Amino acid sequence: MTTSSRDPNQSKIFVETEGDAYYLRNKSALARNDQFFCEDLLCQTLAPFQAEVKQILEIGCATGQKVQYLCQHFNASGVGVDPSAQAVADGNQRLSTAGTQNVLLQVSTANSLPFEKHRFDLVYFGFCLYLVDRDDLFSAIAEADRVLRPGGFLAIVDFDPAQRHKRPYHHREGVFSYKQQYAHLFTASGHYYLVSKHSISHRGHHFSKDSDERVSLCILYKEPQAY
Repeated sequence: MTTSSRDPNQSKIFVETEGDAYYLRNKSALARNDQFFCEDLLCQTLAPFQAEVKQILEIGCATGQKVQYLCQHFNASGVGVDPSAQAVADGNQRLSTAGTQNVLLQVSTANSLPFEKHRFDLVYFGFCLYLVDRDDLFSAIAEADRVLRPGGFLAIVDFDPAQRHKRPYHHREGVFSYKQQYAHLFTASGHYYLVSKHSISHRGHHFSKDSDERVSLCILYKEPQAY
């Protein structure tokens, strides 16, 4: 039996240290209330199905502002998971102070979701898959599929380059950013249909000619007849 040369993996690193470090570096930006461009696009796209979205999960939620925003729009209940214990604690405190009772945050990673099968109507990857360890990527995809009900919706915000590649993560040696078109991992199964794709820049709400700066919001439908 061999031991991986990359152990501990990135999921463990983010739970133990880098999740909190990432949160503290970006705390002021995360506190802003004007960063819901992709969430507004998601709400517009799913407007005909608003009554069907009652349980929402955001993976990579930080302090939970985006899952809270979605829950307000859909009149739904929501859960957010994030590897940063500090972000989750601050987010739950903020929600409690505001009297918000329909959103709860907890510490977890994408590859191990503590929820029952088919619980959610909408699962949202909030710009986090690019940091999931490659040893955990298919577990993360399987977990999202497991907790999303047939006939539900999946949304992914992440880098969207022309060619799949990895780059060193600037803030921690030995950690990488993995940029690829993540929606393909779901649609290739035949169980998911791509409803829409909105391409923007990492630095603005417009298309980027620089492949490395491209980000997309992909919205997928989980075909019920596959089950």
